Amino acid sequence: LRRARPEGLPERLIDMHQILPAIDAMGEAQLMAMRELRIERALLQSVPDQARSIMGNRALRELATERPESFWASHFVDPRAPDAIRELDRAAASGVRVIKLLPPAGFRLDDDAHEAFLDRMQALGLVAMVHTGFITARHKNEEASAGVVLSSSLAEPLSLDRPARKFPDLTIILCHLGGVIWHEQAAQMVTQHDNVWGDVSGFGLFALQRLLRARANLDWNKVFWGNDSPPFAYPLNLRLLRTALQEYDAEALLPLLLFENARRFADARLS
Repeated sequence: LRRARPEGLPERLIDMHQILPAIDAMGEAQLMAMRELRIERALLQSVPDQARSIMGNRALRELATERPESFWASHFVDPRAPDAIRELDRAAASGVRVIKLLPPAGFRLDDDAHEAFLDRMQALGLVAMVHTGFITARHKNEEASAGVVLSSSLAEPLSLDRPARKFPDLTIILCHLGGVIWHEQAAQMVTQHDNVWGDVSGFGLFALQRLLRARANLDWNKVFWGNDSPPFAYPLNLRLLRTALQEYDAEALLPLLLFENARRFADARLS
């Protein structure tokens, strides 16, 4: 990994969207990759309990408790659950600052039914990290085994417009920046709302490329990068990011996307 670290990157990096396969010693593999690639810290993304191939709430909380200098752990909550608000209280009391929300599981956050949930998140100072963009079809086998069918139609960034207006002190991160379909919506949300940020993890790279190609209006000071892959994929994904920025003569964005924006965000909202 040391030899594979791409040239031209900032001295230090922060990963704002990382998933970990539920495999023995994966935490150690993640830490090794972070040391070799000089990744200062990573925000670990949680998933529903049914998604057994990826580490969820309990495993991530244990990792973050053992290595608080290396990890922030998000906590998955379904706002439709009967005890969802109590779950927010428990998560906040444990030190969690980021709540992972997955509307494609069957809900919209602009539904009036979830206002009390979002109001409690705002009161607790929690960050809403929300999936936006198409749900890749590779998840269908896991959906079938979990007895869940996801819907990409529920992942439009504009579905967060009303919550962002109704709860101006609730910070929202648009995961994947709307992807290949809704990147323009996501760019408008990030640029127009002070409380909305975006990440270009995973297929968010395609959103990044399309926005650069179109020279879209986007507040680049509110966007950050994430690996969204097993640790061994870090060198490849970093090279893909650098190459995309080079193609559009935008390498000046590397320090912002890979460190500076995340550091500023973390100092204000995750400390």
